[in-house]
Amino acid sequence: MIENIKIRELFLKIIGFESCNRTLKWEIAYWGGTLKRWYSEGLPKIKGLPDDTAYGKGIGGPGGIVGASWGDQTRFCDYDVTDYFKFDGGYILLPYKSWIFPFFEKKTISESDNHIELWDVNGIRKKIIKDDSSMPLFLDWPVHNKKDWGKVKEERFNLNSINKRWITNKENFIKKMKNRTRPLLIFDPPIGFFGSLRELIGVENLFFLFYDEPKLIHSILDHLCNLWISIAEELTAKIDFDMAIFWEDMAGKQGSLISPLTFKEFLTPRYKKIINFLKSKGIKYFLVDTDGKVDVLIPLFLEAGINAMLPFEQQAGNDLINIRKEYPNLIMFGGFDKNTLHKGKEFIDKELEKMNLLISKGGYIPFVDHDIPPNSSWENFKYYRNRLNEIIYSTKVLSKTL
Repeated sequence: MIENIKIRELFLKIIGFESCNRTLKWEIAYWGGTLKRWYSEGLPKIKGLPDDTAYGKGIGGPGGIVGASWGDQTRFCDYDVTDYFKFDGGYILLPYKSWIFPFFEKKTISESDNHIELWDVNGIRKKIIKDDSSMPLFLDWPVHNKKDWGKVKEERFNLNSINKRWITNKENFIKKMKNRTRPLLIFDPPIGFFGSLRELIGVENLFFLFYDEPKLIHSILDHLCNLWISIAEELTAKIDFDMAIFWEDMAGKQGSLISPLTFKEFLTPRYKKIINFLKSKGIKYFLVDTDGKVDVLIPLFLEAGINAMLPFEQQAGNDLINIRKEYPNLIMFGGFDKNTLHKGKEFIDKELEKMNLLISKGGYIPFVDHDIPPNSSWENFKYYRNRLNEIIYSTKVLSKTL
């Protein structure tokens, strides 16, 4: 990982659409099985992975939140791919619990050779394939009604808990961040006004409650918004932040999971409220992470104050060139089609053709559009990443003022 240049300074120039010599060299994430395959095909194994790393475990790169660090405390992230390609340093996340606090007690319900059913620390009941090769089967959530929410609000989202939520020593972290070389983010998944609801209620149940119990949903969102603003007020008084991140995952291949009217009623007012507050504290950039087809969502997020987005999944039909033309001020991360990596160099080259244009326009950091799956060979990934690095070094980021 390269730290001899000021990654933070470069990051802020890129997202500020300023001229600079290059964009950042980042990747978002890999499956555990992908890295294991690459080790068997020639990736130098210096630090490796824990022996019990599951096949489907998400291993973060420097451009992904899973690969971010809490100051000096690294999360579950890749080292060897990062070192091999000399990627730039990634995000720093605040070592602070902005979500459920304290956690629920984790309880195992049943277990077989291949599966485990449990209540997790977020109060969700799910059945998990032990190798993480597929999404869990979600079975139950903490909130079903007003009574459940009242209990969870008092016990897990209490406004009096703000100074108790630090993961590490607060003063040491703040001191270290004064001269940081990488961008510091406020918040962490599942902070967001749809993502938080799906974690508390479940997607299908939520769709019913939007219509059957709108007052309950408004009540939940109002409290969470006020909690996060109170947290931000405490944190921004002690340290400056480069970007706020929100997690939504509110779209599929067919588009948004909710209508524009539902978005505007439930999400827009809270986004405007929290973003206006964060702006008053000097934060200028607001990133949302959502999978799926985002064409309908982009103008809604922009209206609400969001100005950055990732990862623009290609298999959902997102067209980065058209998105850039239609929304020239939108900060964009990701968008390289992961499915080309197993098809071969011809397909990789075609996908890389759009990188020059996107990089030169500014406000763009290229990397694969989601976790890289194990069907991608080390040879193909090397070809893609070496070619992309060549493009990065040969393509200047132009200022909009030029």
